Amino acid sequence: MKSYWLPVLKPMFDHLEQLKQLTDSNNELKNTLNSKLETITELQRHLILAEREDTFKKELSIIQNKLIDSQSEPIHNNEYIKELQRQIEHSRGHIKSQESQISDLRKELETQVGQLKDQKELINQVNTLIANNNELQSMLVAATGELKLKDDLIKVKDSQIMDQGIHIAFKHTQINSLSSQVKSITQQLTKVTDDLMVCNGTDRCPSGTPSGIYKIKSHGLKQFEVPCNESGWMTIQKRFDGSENFDRPWEDYKNGFGNVKAEFFLGLERIYQMTKHVPHELYIKLGVFNGGSRYIYYDDFKIGSESDGYSLKSLGQHYGPAGDFLSHNLNDRFCTFDRDNNKSKANCDVDPAGGWWCKSCCIR
Repeated sequence: MKSYWLPVLKPMFDHLEQLKQLTDSNNELKNTLNSKLETITELQRHLILAEREDTFKKELSIIQNKLIDSQSEPIHNNEYIKELQRQIEHSRGHIKSQESQISDLRKELETQVGQLKDQKELINQVNTLIANNNELQSMLVAATGELKLKDDLIKVKDSQIMDQGIHIAFKHTQINSLSSQVKSITQQLTKVTDDLMVCNGTDRCPSGTPSGIYKIKSHGLKQFEVPCNESGWMTIQKRFDGSENFDRPWEDYKNGFGNVKAEFFLGLERIYQMTKHVPHELYIKLGVFNGGSRYIYYDDFKIGSESDGYSLKSLGQHYGPAGDFLSHNLNDRFCTFDRDNNKSKANCDVDPAGGWWCKSCCIR
């Protein structure tokens, strides 16, 4: 706060310092003036003496005239005349000396009067500055009072800000604690929800309900949509019109792609999590060119994790007119054009059929 007001008050303090110096100078001028006044008084005394000398000079002139007149008369007393002449010579010397002193005193008086005039003018200026100084001091007192009020207000605000900071810190602590509680409760709720959905059978397609798109929540997975038929079968892949590109990278096959209402693939991670916790059957339906269809059924379908290449772990017993075309892929890893997991040295990245379990590029 002090650093904020300093630029405002500094010019005023500088001016006050100048006024102080002028006040000191004014006191010196007053002392000098008093000395000059004493000098002038002394000069005036000398002038009075000079005027007396002038009077004496006039009287001497009268005596001289009388002496001249007396010379025209018979001289009876020579001694008296000589004494008068001696006095006249002495008075002349004294008068000459007094005239020189009077001339010097007049010059000095003129100089002192000029200096006195300048000093009086300077004194008037100093008195004006002193008046301004008094006004500035009044303004400084007012500004100091206002500054103190501002300082007190800032201290109050600082105290309020500090209290708010403590309050905010306490709230942050509460928020962090509540966030931890919410996270813990969310985790517990997720587990309970998973368990509840398993208990309610919502981790699989419902049986005895109309065919359609249902939301499924399986262990370790977020809720997802999947087509289900009235018998409770879940469709994990559908290809029928070529509207979806199945020649995709590993990540797409891992997470799933396409439109569940059209062509799509559910995703290897979802299939792995579902077959890991609950036994599943696999029913593959194949369309033929004449408009008919064939199928193959396996009673124990299970795949491995991603670290295992989502390998085909189990198929169980099978039957169906389409014929068994998967058993030779047991324990084979899933392959895509960017993840060559086949057991041969061949590279399958140019096969446009899409991802599948494979031993080599030629045998799927």
